[in-house]
Amino acid sequence: MLKQRDTPKSVRLSQSINDEEIKYVTARKTLIKEWLNSQHIYCELEDVPNIALLGSGGGERAAVGMLGSLHQLAQDNLLGSLLYMCGVSGTTWCMSSLYSDPALSLSERCDEVINKLKGPKVDLSKAVEWLKLRKEQNQDLNLTDFWGAFTASYIMKEIHTRRLSEDSHIIKPYPIYSAIELNCHRQDDTKGVWFEMTPHESGFSGLGAFVPTSCLGSKFEGGTLREKRKEMDMVLLQGICGSAIADKQMNNVEVVKRIWGLFGGKDSMRMEFVSRGKVKVCECVPSRVVRCVSELIKYADDPDPLKTWKVITTLGELLEGHVSSNGEMLWNMDSERWKRTSLVERKEFIETVSLELILTSDSWTKDWEDKRCTCNDEGMYGRSLRKSEKKDKVSITNSWITDALWIIKNIFPLVKTWEWGTVSNFLFKILDTNVPSSMASKEKIHLVDAGLKINSPYPPVLRTSRDVDLIISLDFSAGDPFEANTHTHTHNAYSYSSLSEEHDVPR
Repeated sequence: MLKQRDTPKSVRLSQSINDEEIKYVTARKTLIKEWLNSQHIYCELEDVPNIALLGSGGGERAAVGMLGSLHQLAQDNLLGSLLYMCGVSGTTWCMSSLYSDPALSLSERCDEVINKLKGPKVDLSKAVEWLKLRKEQNQDLNLTDFWGAFTASYIMKEIHTRRLSEDSHIIKPYPIYSAIELNCHRQDDTKGVWFEMTPHESGFSGLGAFVPTSCLGSKFEGGTLREKRKEMDMVLLQGICGSAIADKQMNNVEVVKRIWGLFGGKDSMRMEFVSRGKVKVCECVPSRVVRCVSELIKYADDPDPLKTWKVITTLGELLEGHVSSNGEMLWNMDSERWKRTSLVERKEFIETVSLELILTSDSWTKDWEDKRCTCNDEGMYGRSLRKSEKKDKVSITNSWITDALWIIKNIFPLVKTWEWGTVSNFLFKILDTNVPSSMASKEKIHLVDAGLKINSPYPPVLRTSRDVDLIISLDFSAGDPFEANTHTHTHNAYSYSSLSEEHDVPR
């Protein structure tokens, strides 16, 4: 266990790795030397090879693939050889879960995460609780917050509020998480695009500009800390690193599905509430709308049009006079026309309706804000629960309605603005020739999925100061496994020539 040091309060401009990482690496290499000895391989500490394990992007597939690969490495007693572990996109979801318990080895934690993935999703109320806290702490609430909560709750099935800087005192393979700055990516700025996050420092690898990870998101001006903010936790880190859909607003259909998906499921569609000791089904307009859209999404891929037509009819009756433009198609559709539509056309219709109802949510959720609405009677809900001996059998209650309303009021509007990964720019107003004025003029930056640029985290381990000897690259992408190599060369994020046989690094 390494000792904690005082945190510097200024930007560090250098291409070298920081002193704390050097100490961490030295301590880790000492353990690797012991592992080598156990394999009857003997060498001096300075000759211990620097081995980096890389995991590509690929969403949930990459998270599971990385987990399985690490589990097998543990079975073969090879984890002890790794100095660095670097992830991008989906593999970072796996990494952030594996490092959540400092007391457990990676092998032990692998088993725990596997069991979690087999288990139930995190309850909606816990996800909303995390989102509410984020909004209270930070005025930059954006879709990345939602995406992090969704990823943690519904994919990895754990909400970890641990901070990355807390991993600076354990001696496991040094974790490096990757992101990119969205605007630099769109402008094809290779030096200012790649962003790495480690337990000690976070910053732009190409620019050689870093701040302590505990200060990432805090306000800097002219290279000096002006306002300390709470460090992001692993939930938000998962949202940043896995937000590939942030690049184009045409991906809003996928986000819309995920948001409505929070209300889905057999129990939640009933929208039950407690009143005078009895469980009732809420029949107010917003509750019925949510129930209908959940039904539509559930049966969107069903070839039988009759399963959705009744729901379409109900929605038309509920929303007439509440929505305009695209929403008017709801009551312009007749049953015969609906039967003649293809499955693809029906899916497109449902996607359009789902998005329209998000964009016009202010007009059809008013009943939930009305204290006279029975399902919104929090006082009655509280008294009923205290009297009920079977409260554990009430799956959806007034508190669920409250959570749903909070999501509609606070998350739905974010789809309109389509803002992702917003954090304070620690290079704001900094004066240095190595920092472009275009970067120094931004008060905010936007960190998103690095897989949009290169779908494997080569840039951090190609920094000459890390002196990596061997790269083990695991590719879980859907396409060509060598595509990331080609992109690394094409975008010239780093000197790819260092991978050739004519150079010493990596060996």
